[in-house]
Amino acid sequence: MTRRMLTVIMAIMLLGTWTGLAAAGEAYSLRKAYNMDKAEEGFAGSPKKEPSTAAVAGDALFARPLGLATTIAGTGLFLVTLPFTVPSRSVDTAAWELIGRPGGWTFDRPIGRGNPEYEEKGIFK
Repeated sequence: MTRRMLTVIMAIMLLGTWTGLAAAGEAYSLRKAYNMDKAEEGFAGSPKKEPSTAAVAGDALFARPLGLATTIAGTGLFLVTLPFTVPSRSVDTAAWELIGRPGGWTFDRPIGRGNPEYEEKGIFK
């Protein structure tokens, strides 16, 4: 029993060491890529690539209608859950997650670009 336990502990320690080293390497590479000077500029120096024709067509034909359907379904779900979110004071969270995020992804995101998950505009955007 003790030998098995020692083996498990050693395996966990090795795994933790490897993942820690990988995370440290990733953090070091990010430190070189992004710094506060670029943040102050608002990432204005980053090149903007134009989306391909296929990306624009796929976005217009598939993603935008799907986003519209998701926004409409989210609105309905928001109205259904409204009696439960009002007493818990979580109406704003429910509205953002069910209507705002899909609506922003559908109507505010540039066509042919963007992350599938819409994020609220922050200070650098």
